[in-house]
Amino acid sequence: MIRVISPWVAGLVGLAIQSSSATAGTLVSNAIVTAVRRGDCPTAIKELNSEANSNQSQTALFVGGRMLDEGICVKRDPLAASQFFERSTELGDSNAALDYAAKIGLGEGTQQDYQRAGDACHKAGIDPQGKLSFYSLGYACTVRGVAGRLLRETLPKGAFRIPTAPAIIEFRPSTSEIHVQSAPKAERGEVRTGSFVGVPLVDARQAIEKAWGDALAAVPKPDAASLGPEIVSLPLDLDMTLEIGRNAAADAKGQLLPGDFFTNRPAGQSH
Repeated sequence: MIRVISPWVAGLVGLAIQSSSATAGTLVSNAIVTAVRRGDCPTAIKELNSEANSNQSQTALFVGGRMLDEGICVKRDPLAASQFFERSTELGDSNAALDYAAKIGLGEGTQQDYQRAGDACHKAGIDPQGKLSFYSLGYACTVRGVAGRLLRETLPKGAFRIPTAPAIIEFRPSTSEIHVQSAPKAERGEVRTGSFVGVPLVDARQAIEKAWGDALAAVPKPDAASLGPEIVSLPLDLDMTLEIGRNAAADAKGQLLPGDFFTNRPAGQSH
């Protein structure tokens, strides 16, 4: 059960929030995402394979990871998504790093490890002051990743203006307490009879609290003794720039090809 706590400014999320907002803006004009949004999955897949393998594009790899993770234009494959997020992280994409941290916490495509997930999340810009142990941070970032995916997959299209700034969540891992510090303003639907103002398409805070609760139930159960009492501030990715095309007809023959870009790692690295 989620218990709401009083507002608490736990520190700056800083670079992670700025990066999330910047990436959302970049995705709007990205050729791969543009193809997905217009329902042209074959073109999106062709473009993604070209950029990911020949240009080593961190953005293309991040988008490919999201497509695989959420089943957009391709068959859902969380394990392959982990590989795309990992390589994009190596190339410097902090949003991919947050998604990869969640994969580590879930044990999808890599060994489950909240400690290592916390290290990855910290390097991506979460808890820059180091208030939490890596174990607590890894657990928090894993819940964050799952909650964000659930929201992007289930929120109605047009719920928020695109690109969408992240919501800011304050979370205490040891007690599962959550406070929605800020959330994007929801767009409004059709005006009802007798009213001059349309009803918001979604109650953002209510949706976030529900998704967070579902995520808490879905992630591997943590060792309670390893969770500290500190609160962490987390950006929650609600941008649905890519997800607008989630109902496009998948390309039955389309396949994302991660093989080539793994051959270009620096010596000594492995996935």
